[in-house]
Amino acid sequence: MARSRLGTVGWMAVGAGAATAAAWAAAVVSARRIRSRTDPANDALRPPPSDVVHRSISTADGASLHVVERGQGRPLLLMHGVTLQWWVWGAQFNTLADRYRVLAWDMRGHGRSTVGSEGITLEAIADDIAAVLEDLDLRDAILVGHSMGGMALGRFCARHEDLMIERCGGLMFLDTSAAPLALPGRLDGNVRAEELVRRAAYAGTSRPRVRYTWPDSTPSVLMARSAFGRRPSATAVLDVREMLSVMDQDNLLAAGRAIVDHDVRSDLAHVKVPAMVVVGSADRLTPVSQARVLADSIPGSVLRVLPGIGHQTMQEDPVRFAELVDELSTLSP
Repeated sequence: MARSRLGTVGWMAVGAGAATAAAWAAAVVSARRIRSRTDPANDALRPPPSDVVHRSISTADGASLHVVERGQGRPLLLMHGVTLQWWVWGAQFNTLADRYRVLAWDMRGHGRSTVGSEGITLEAIADDIAAVLEDLDLRDAILVGHSMGGMALGRFCARHEDLMIERCGGLMFLDTSAAPLALPGRLDGNVRAEELVRRAAYAGTSRPRVRYTWPDSTPSVLMARSAFGRRPSATAVLDVREMLSVMDQDNLLAAGRAIVDHDVRSDLAHVKVPAMVVVGSADRLTPVSQARVLADSIPGSVLRVLPGIGHQTMQEDPVRFAELVDELSTLSP
């Protein structure tokens, strides 16, 4: 009997091992497929042009903000999401600089921007937006906030209402949210998904963490792929993977803590400039339901849902994104 039970356990272990091996093999195949995809039109737009101008702006709390610009015309300030860098907007420097003064930054704690004494909070980043507008004397500017950048844009509207009215001519909230991220379902039968995200964000404050590395591996490629919609090009996915790979873990945890309890729904009722909310129908990180809540929070805003697009609209369809910027530029308050 004991031998029989042991045999059963052994066969169960073999079965589990086979299932794990099969899952890993499928993941490897999926990663190879991702690496093989091309999108010639978008891939040609991806590399930032060589004639961009690099600037450094100092903030009141001692941070140094890396800002890049190209072109002349109405200012267009592009603000990326967590873990990304300015060059995620490479296509926009190529498609929009003929009619806009295109600017993009490294958010504090990302790329070549430092953190400052206030740390990485949405309030500090909102103040950074104000600093860029004032330091570069941007007026009638169109501000685009992607993901966490859009959350900071909402906080800017709450903290700097007078400056928003004085300096901004349009706001685009791109693949972002005005409220705490309501991830669907329960992950362990008892705790909702968003509570697990909150626990993970705050875990680093109470115990040591294991440092991670991001080799050019199957898991890292699949994680970057999850930000995209249907059939993204390999270059776009690998660009995101590269930005992820150099993100400081402490800064990432600080950003997570900033995001997890974000809620500016009531503050956005005071927005008095044209506003557009843009989301991809295949966005799994800040889905359409979140975009509708955001749009409903801003009086007179317009909502644009892009079929098949994921969380990286500016990379996945830069031509359509440029059209939306042009549309926003024509809207009246």
